[in-house]
Amino acid sequence: MITALTPEGLIQERVDAFRRQDFTAIFQSYHPDAPFLQFFPDCDAYLVYAVAELADTFQITDCQILRSFQQGETTEVLFFQRLIYKGEVCESLEIARCHSNEAGQWSFVAGLRLDPHKLPDDLLHSSWDKLLAAGNDLWI
Repeated sequence: MITALTPEGLIQERVDAFRRQDFTAIFQSYHPDAPFLQFFPDCDAYLVYAVAELADTFQITDCQILRSFQQGETTEVLFFQRLIYKGEVCESLEIARCHSNEAGQWSFVAGLRLDPHKLPDDLLHSSWDKLLAAGNDLWI
């Protein structure tokens, strides 16, 4: 089970769960309003998909938190991820949207993959709006 007390911790715990292939923990880390749950409304449906499509297919080799932006109970986290998919190395920059509950625990709402061709030159100091503008407009 993922019980992150920071949004950055949530991202790291989800990566660790993926590495262990603990897809139940990943599913349980989603916020009830996550768009992902429209595709997989219950854990059993997700587990069938995860075992068939994700297990032993993807391997996350690196995940680095770069920065975050908080507004109230919602925080967006920019992170770099390197993975191996069917023998090929893939890298991505993503923004994760996380939400805290009244107990201070964080859940995953959605992720936005960023287009490397649209990224500002200075990821660490550019405005958050410029980072979001590099997204593919599809939060999942």
